[in-house]
Order: sequence, then C-alpha cells, then structure tokens
Amino acid sequence: MMNEIQAAQKEFGILDRVPEGVCVLREDFRVLFWNRCLEDWTGISRSEILLKDIGIYFPHLHQPKYTHRLKQIFEGGPPTIFSAQLHQSIIPAQMPDGRWRIQHTTVTAVPAGNFRFRSCWDSASGYDFRSQDTGVHLDIVKLRKKPSSSNIEGVGEAGKNKKRVTKYKRIGFVKRNSPVFGDSLKQNEGKIAKVQNRNSFYALLVIEDVTDLTHRIQDYRAMRDRALEEVKERKKIEDALIQSQHFIQKIADATPYLIYIYDLVEKQYIYFNRQVDLLLGYTDEEIIQGGGQLFANSIHPEDLSQVTAQMEKFAIAQDGDILEREYRIKHRSGEWFWFHSRELVFMRTPEGLPKQILGTAEDISKRKWAEEAMRLQTERERLMGVITQHIRQSLNLDEVLNTAVTEVRQFLQTDRALIFRFQCSTHKSSRILKVGNVMVESLAPDCTSILGNIIPDCCLNSNSFAYYQQGKIRAIEDIYTAANFPRCHIALLKNWGVKANLEVPIMQGENLWGLLMVQQCKASREWQPLEIELIEQLANQLAIAIQQAELYQQLQAANEQLQRLASSDGLTHLANRRKFDEYLIQQLLILAREKQPLSLILCDIDSFKTYNDTYGHQAGDECLRLVAKAIQRAVKRPADLVARYGGEEFAVILPNTDLKGGLRVAKEIQIRVKDLQIPHTASSVSDTITLSAGLTCVIPTPDVSPNELVATADRALYQAKKWGRDRIVMNSESCLSQV
Repeated sequence: MMNEIQAAQKEFGILDRVPEGVCVLREDFRVLFWNRCLEDWTGISRSEILLKDIGIYFPHLHQPKYTHRLKQIFEGGPPTIFSAQLHQSIIPAQMPDGRWRIQHTTVTAVPAGNFRFRSCWDSASGYDFRSQDTGVHLDIVKLRKKPSSSNIEGVGEAGKNKKRVTKYKRIGFVKRNSPVFGDSLKQNEGKIAKVQNRNSFYALLVIEDVTDLTHRIQDYRAMRDRALEEVKERKKIEDALIQSQHFIQKIADATPYLIYIYDLVEKQYIYFNRQVDLLLGYTDEEIIQGGGQLFANSIHPEDLSQVTAQMEKFAIAQDGDILEREYRIKHRSGEWFWFHSRELVFMRTPEGLPKQILGTAEDISKRKWAEEAMRLQTERERLMGVITQHIRQSLNLDEVLNTAVTEVRQFLQTDRALIFRFQCSTHKSSRILKVGNVMVESLAPDCTSILGNIIPDCCLNSNSFAYYQQGKIRAIEDIYTAANFPRCHIALLKNWGVKANLEVPIMQGENLWGLLMVQQCKASREWQPLEIELIEQLANQLAIAIQQAELYQQLQAANEQLQRLASSDGLTHLANRRKFDEYLIQQLLILAREKQPLSLILCDIDSFKTYNDTYGHQAGDECLRLVAKAIQRAVKRPADLVARYGGEEFAVILPNTDLKGGLRVAKEIQIRVKDLQIPHTASSVSDTITLSAGLTCVIPTPDVSPNELVATADRALYQAKKWGRDRIVMNSESCLSQV
C-alpha cells in the first residue's frame, strides 16, 4: 500500500500547487492522494486521511447515487461530472466566512498499473501540461501579480537551461486554447482511450470551488428579477405601453422567452413579441388578428382545464402575485412543445378588477423530454428487473409470461398485451403449416378477451412467417390507414377490436417461437422508439425464460423417468424392493402419528422352482407378470402398494387397514391368481398356479421397526407353506392362525 501512496505522490505531487482540490481514490474508496488545497479546505491532513476509506469522513459518498457513478470510473468508464447544480459539494468544506463551498467536480479514470496523469488531468480539468525536449519535467506557466503575455515563462526544463522563477503570486495551467498548448484534443482523447483499456483504475477527483461564481449568478438572477419588476411598473398604463411600444418591443424581442399581454375583459391577446414566430411558427399579427382563438386552440386538450383554472385565480390575485403553470402548445408543424409560464396582473379596471395579464413563457420542451426519457428509462429498468427476477425465481413458464404481459400493459398504458405461440398443423394436402393461439393476455377493464383464440393459417402465409422469422418488428399506428399489410392480418385485428398494434417476434435460436403483441383498442397510437426498444428487449428476456422453462420440463421428465426406473421392477413393473422399504418406513411414521393400523401381506407362488424347471424360464417370467397384474387388480386403494419383494415373492402394504381388511385383500389376491388358470402340472398342491400368503397387522409405535414387521409377516408365510401351501396364515399378537 505504501508503494501505491508513493507512486500517487510522485505522479500527482505537482498538483499540491494548484488552486483546485485534487484527490485520488482506489476502488475500495481508500484515499491515495490528498492535495494541499483539500487540506486547507477541510482541515484534514494528508497523513490522517491517506489509505483510509473516504466514507469515514464523508459518509454520503457511499450513497448509491455516488457509488454507482464512481464504480463506472473504477471500471475505466468515461469521465463524469458532479455539477454544482445537482451536487452542491462532493467534499463538504466551510469557508472562513462561514459559508459552505459550492463545488464543481470532474472524476476521471486513472489506470492503476501505470499512471497516465497528464492526459487524465487534461480530461478532468480542462488544463494541460506541456513537455519539453527531454520529457522529464513538466512546464508550469506561472503568472506574475500583473500577468501579461510577456510575463509568461517556462520552468522545469531539464538540464542546464532550467530557469529559476521567484516572486510569483499564483500558479495556473495553460488552457486548451492557449497558443502554447502542445497536443491536440484528439491526441489526448486517444491517450485516454488507451489508458482506459486497462483492467484496474483509480478515480481522479478534480474539485473546483465555484462558490463566488454561483453567488454572482444568484446576484444576476436577483438583478434580473428586479429588472422585471421595474418593467411591470412601467407597463401599468396601457397608453404608456402603446407610446413606448417600439422601445419595449426591442427589449422583448431580445429575450429568449415568449412575452404576451392578454385582456381579460376583451378575452383576446393584444401583444406578442417576435419569439412567438420562433417558438410556435406563427407571427404575432396572425394570433392577434385571430382574436386569440388561434393561440387558445393550440393548447393541448389535457391542459385546457388548468388554463381555465388559472384564469379564475386572477379574480382574487393581488398585485405582484405571480401565477405559474406548465402546459403544451402545438407548433404550426403539428408538434407539441412544453412551456412554463409566469403571469401577473398587468392592468386593472377603475373598479380595481384585473383587466390585463402580462405573461412570459419559456420553452421547456427539452427538459420535459429528458424527464420523460429518464422516466421511461427508469420504468424500463424496473420492468426488466421484475421480469428478470421472475425468470430467476420461477421456472413456471405460465407465471413468467403472465407477469410479462401484465407489466408491459401497465407500463405502456395500453389496452391489451398478449403472447401468441406458433404451433404446427398438418393441412389436408399433408403440408406442415404454422398456426397458433393466444397463450396469455392482460386486458384493460373494458376490453374483450381473446385468450385461446386461434389465428388461422391464412393469416400466417409463407411471406408473413418469413417476415417474423427474420426477427423483424411490425408496428401499425392505425390499421385503417395501414399500407402494405396482409388483408387477412388487418381483418383479424379489426375482428379483435384493435386500432394500433405492435408485434415483436420471440425467437428460440433461429426458430420462431411466437409473438409478443401490444395493442391499442380505443384509438390509434404512434409507437415511440423507446417503447419498441423496450418490447424488443423484453422479447429477448422471454426467449431466455422459455428456453429455461423447457429445459426444466425436460429435466423434470428425465428425473421422473429415472425415479420410475429406480423404484420399479423391470419385469413386473411393480414397485421394487427399494421402493417397498422406503414406503413402509414412511407409512409407519405417518400411522404412528395418526394411531391407525397397517396391514402387511407377504405372498409367494407355490412350487415356482418346479414351474421354471418344467416350463422354462421364459414361461416363468410370463407367469410372474400375470400374477403381478392379478395382485395389482386385487388392491383397490391408491395408498396401497404392491411390490415385488424378490424372486417369486410379492409384498402388499395396506395403510389404514386392520386385520380383517387385510384378510379380505389376501383372499381377493388368492381368488384372482386362481382365476388365471395358469397350468402347473408339477405342483404338489394344484394343477394350476396358487399362492401362499402371510398376513400381519400392527398399530405402529415409535418402537415398531420395519424389519420386525416384515419378519412377522415372513413367519406367517413360512407357516403357510409348512402347513401345505395355497393358504393364508395370520400372525397377530404372536398367535398364528390359518384361513
């Protein structure tokens, strides 16, 4: 770390002499350089703050609005500015007179591995250094107490020609437009680009004290406001206004604002300055001759109510009261512009009622457009965040798609948003065509649902399908004036009650999966580039979600198949021994809590070895399959489990079944097996296949183990074989009895 401090001091030490505050931050917000100017401003010495987190002294720098922009600098991003208008001070510092310094801060990325200070300083502060022949020292232009072109001398030259300069009051830097400026702007920008290709960067903060400049601007604005007050006093009498109209016109025309006078009694505009032509495209004569209706009719319909309300406020307005409002006016070209007006009572009637209004209107369209763009950007990021979060949190495709259309419709304030999916269909001529249906939709309250509607293949001919296949977007502002669109497509939209439509394809690799549609049903709509870009980005996110969901479904199906293979017997397709053991343990735990009985049947095919010897193993396998099906048909309830226990032995787990119920099931099994009438001439019991069964029943307790229960049933089965086979033996409370 000391090496970093030394390197920073060596590289930036010359900035100790500049009148601006300069500091260098590492990616972890630790301070690597703190010049003397900042020491003087803040009272924090260099030795105290170096290698410490700057947030210890200035916690606000860890707020997201600062850390987000500084993170871009640490990643080598372009320089960023914290203007005095939005950030009064990055490093709060109090002046000797008690005022807080107002600061303008420029932050530039500096490569951590190898400082390129000169070009970075150029970018950050607007100053420049010039290198002499040797390139070892930096020339600093120093200004004498009374600077002139003859007073500028160079210092810092290498070798014997190095000059000595004394008695200078202030050190400055050569501006970019100075004749001694060495490198061109493009060369410096090239150097910055090369530096920014590095992987690790420091943040170079250059902080300019603009306190005096800010106060001068404030004083200027106060002077301007006072000047306007003086103008208002001069315009109280209409006759005086007419006599001095030429003089006032020059003043009014020189201002960048629209200035007008409106007569409340006559209900017409009687004056406009020439800015009306520049701002609205009309001459003042055109508006005045129109009696004011031309101007009034140009106001946006949504803003008419507030204009009317403002006029009513003048009835109680006092002299000097300024009423402000923001509204939209249509330019002669048809484009809407935003204005901010300030109006006051200019003249009163002899009765003291307001007669004329003097107003100024400033074009704030750029600000409004920027605010709207910022709002859309913020909403777009929020929407993409919501969709992305759902994609990450849920693999349920229906849930993700429903969230997408709901958020899109609310964000764009449209009447309908839907997702349409293409499906394959075999035509009569055996051609494969693309048709599809509406999978999900989000509707405004007064819109008709088209969920599940199928789009006929005539609307998706080869040309239309190829258009979407290329990833092209189709935007229709008004279907009644749309040109070069398929008739069937327009007819379908009319049938759905759509007037404006935006369609973005959802691709899966090179395959067209479906369409994301946004529709306006009540009126036509001009789709904005930001809206189209948002829908396109959302379609890309949905493509990822669809792919993830399909992969998850495939994985689930594979896991289910593996689970079936792992828990079933390959020959009989009954549960295998592993599944039997797991299910028995599970049911014992459940029934122990519920204090309900469980019956277990172990059954064995009589003389099966001799059956194999007589009829062969293939016949033996077929016999096992038939017996397994017979046992399965005898067990009725979903909770009952039939398993192949081993060889020719089968097991049946009967939850919530007492001994009598278990006996009924065991008898049903014997009957169904006998009904198979499988020949067995080598049997010592019968000339057909028969079963012996052992039955036990227990109300589980924590002390009952699965092995004990199986052993009890096995003893009953053993006894059934010992007593002659083809019979059922019950083992209840250590008492064996045959049926």
